[in-house]
Amino acid sequence: MTARAKTSASRKPAKGKARRGSSQTGGRESDAKPNAKRAGKAAKQRSSSQGVRRPARGARLAPDVRPTSLDIQLEVDPAASDAYRGEVGVNLQLGRRRSSIELHACDIRVSRARVRVSGRQQRGRIISHPERETVEIHFDQPLPAGHARLELAFAGRLRRDLCGLYQAEVGERRFAFSQLATTHARRFFPCFDEPGMKARYRITATTSARNVVLSNSPIESEELHDDGRKTVHFAATPLLSSYLIALAVGELECSQPVFCRSNEIRVWCVPGKQGMADFALDVARESLHRLEEYFDLPYPYSKLDLLAVPDFEFGAMENPGAVFFRETLLLLDPQTATLTEQKRAAEVICHELAHMWFGDLVTMAWWDDLWLNEAFATWMAFAVLDHWKPEWKMWQTFQHRRAAALDIDALKHTHPIYAPVRSAAEATENFDLITYEKGAAVIRMVERYLGREAFREGVQLYIRRHRESNSVAADLWNALSEASGQGVESIVRPWLEQDGHPVVSISRKEKDGLGIIDLRQERLLLAPPRRRRTGRQVARPRWPVPLVGRIGTGRSGETRLVRHLLTRVNEQIPAHGADLTFIYANANEGAFFRPLHGQSELRDLIDELPSLKPIERQGLVDHQWALVRSGHVPLADLLDLAAALGADRDPDVLAAVSVPLLSLSKRLAPDIVPESEPRLRAWVEVYFGGQVDELGWQPAPREDDDTRLRRARILDIVGVIGEASAVLEEASRRCQCYLEDRSTLAPNLADCVVTMATMRGDAQLYERLLAAMQKARTPQEERRFLLALGDFSDPALIERSLELCLSDQVASQDVAFLLMRLFANRHACQPTWAFIKRRWSKLRKQLPPQLGSRLVASTPALLTEAYRREVADFFRENPLPAADRALQQALELFDWYAEFRTRTGPQLEAYLAG
Repeated sequence: MTARAKTSASRKPAKGKARRGSSQTGGRESDAKPNAKRAGKAAKQRSSSQGVRRPARGARLAPDVRPTSLDIQLEVDPAASDAYRGEVGVNLQLGRRRSSIELHACDIRVSRARVRVSGRQQRGRIISHPERETVEIHFDQPLPAGHARLELAFAGRLRRDLCGLYQAEVGERRFAFSQLATTHARRFFPCFDEPGMKARYRITATTSARNVVLSNSPIESEELHDDGRKTVHFAATPLLSSYLIALAVGELECSQPVFCRSNEIRVWCVPGKQGMADFALDVARESLHRLEEYFDLPYPYSKLDLLAVPDFEFGAMENPGAVFFRETLLLLDPQTATLTEQKRAAEVICHELAHMWFGDLVTMAWWDDLWLNEAFATWMAFAVLDHWKPEWKMWQTFQHRRAAALDIDALKHTHPIYAPVRSAAEATENFDLITYEKGAAVIRMVERYLGREAFREGVQLYIRRHRESNSVAADLWNALSEASGQGVESIVRPWLEQDGHPVVSISRKEKDGLGIIDLRQERLLLAPPRRRRTGRQVARPRWPVPLVGRIGTGRSGETRLVRHLLTRVNEQIPAHGADLTFIYANANEGAFFRPLHGQSELRDLIDELPSLKPIERQGLVDHQWALVRSGHVPLADLLDLAAALGADRDPDVLAAVSVPLLSLSKRLAPDIVPESEPRLRAWVEVYFGGQVDELGWQPAPREDDDTRLRRARILDIVGVIGEASAVLEEASRRCQCYLEDRSTLAPNLADCVVTMATMRGDAQLYERLLAAMQKARTPQEERRFLLALGDFSDPALIERSLELCLSDQVASQDVAFLLMRLFANRHACQPTWAFIKRRWSKLRKQLPPQLGSRLVASTPALLTEAYRREVADFFRENPLPAADRALQQALELFDWYAEFRTRTGPQLEAYLAG
């Protein structure tokens, strides 16, 4: 039995008045007077040691006050109380004479401030700045430049929102976990919570003797006390940014260790789940070995613990020495997990380990260079896994993620990879597809342009120069330029600092009797802006596009590559002979742009599809769908291409085809005329049903992974999209057997079979899935059955799933995902929105910033102009932190769909009628 993790958002903190000489930031004092009154009182009574001021938001800490080390002593026992307390001593280097020191603290009570300088001590007066999330310590005697030691006491309560130091529950057990990125260290202890303020941390924790305590460093010593408690002393860390500090407290168990050279690797988890650790240990060992080779630098920390956290906002967090993960991404059984689940878990594990060098050892100076951490780790994970397991075809997996980034980047309200950050909310907003996937695609493009070895030498030089310090993007470009002998910044800077990406038109022409290929670039926008007659020439954005095209030679499928750096709006290159039978302009999907092939060029490609690599066929479908949505090409071109791929044998190509077909069948077709939906379903079965007959339901002995995945993809297309009756009936039968005995169904079919069963599912099936979720044997099963509860069409069952979101049966980390699944269900979309509005006051407390913004991004499924107005009004009246951009993008998608429906609906009707 897999126990459920739960948090209680409605539990109230105990009442209590902050003591004289303390500051409770963020309004946590239940007996406190209004801020303005307290500020006035502090101004009048200078003997008071506490007050509140409200400077402008977004200001940075003073650069001439820098921590060198922090000693943190903490008392915490989550099983006994949600209250904790501690003391912190900060060794500082002051760049000039000062009469005050400001540092971060939010939602914690800070007290007993004093400073020691040259053997002398003086007390400080604490002033709270809630809007800056800081406290400022004022001293009667100015502090001279040089070394000083600031000492503070602090107290807080374990949070319920999955950030800072928070509480999670599994059955009767309670745990405390930290999640400090981006700016949540200040919600745990007073600190200098900026990535450029690196320091060494020495942590001491006192708790119940039955608890395990984990942090970034190894344990130096433990003391047992007569009262049943113990104190755990950790070794000092290397220089780290505050957001990387880790702490876990509770009854945890660990796996047997594995070794990568001398590095011991362990997996920690709640009791009873150690049997699912072997896969993660194997991935971690293989990844660490290859990362050490790539960077030519040993693993830079003294231990490596991987911790499966039962309730966690992010997928994982790269705390050096103590990496935290969602259970679904660390604990799995390869015998029952799908290949997709295995690949995703391996990618996340490798991504976090890549951060040990790129992000932890060398850290961005400020959040505007967040992409330096995340884009590189994303690219590195795919590169390492592709080298280790080429049969996984990881770059084809990356293509699906890159496609999603291209879609977001075609919106007016996208942002550059390098985005100026002025506040904590803006930093959190940038944890998105642009920073991760677009950033990784640009890194991949640069590596292909410079060459693998030159790029690697540049990365190694960059890491050596900046280890245990901070860097900016120019530091990486300088190292790459030095290693390669090529100017890198001029190539990459437009990709980092400009919004969006280009669409490159490709057509064959004749010029002076010679064949040429005409290339033209412009920015791709999902909904192009209306042109205004201003009399002024509007500058067109341009990108240096390292174009690599695949050319057909006309000789039995033989192809070759043509390379060109496109720097102007319009250029021509030679057609390289009269034997050219086709050109595909983004070979291996190596560059971040949309190719727009002319009508004749597209026809040539459809005729020569077997000559394209699978990743190129995959890309071609995705590009055509994007160009249909933006109005560049007619829908018929896409549907002709999809029909031509009906017999394709590559599972990633079929997955790419399913994306537009799902959107057309579940959104556009039902939204135009009743006849369109059954006609589209029949069309799907005609062109894709043959593969169902060929593959059947049961894998053959020793069947390869591609065939197993192809079966799942084709059943998804014909069953979920085409709603073929025979397939749905067989899926329902197999689902019932699967719920009785998991071994009766091939693991790769589990998701699509359960989904198909719910499409016609009744209350009895709902009860069985709910029971299966509660008794799930693996985290992946639990997630599968939970999300399936969002796929039913019965209004009563939809309402049950909505109410489940606010129950103890759904962990905080999963609430947003179940609501997103319900939004994706056209039968549940409108009830879900009504539920959100009706239960917002409670629901809001269970939505951490990252997950709240994802929920906002799901609202365009409501489609209509009336709902657009409701969404806009609601979230302007009930703003979510870090969701401003998500709301702008959602409203833009509402507007786009209105135009898309008018333009494309008649095209779909005409195509299906013909």
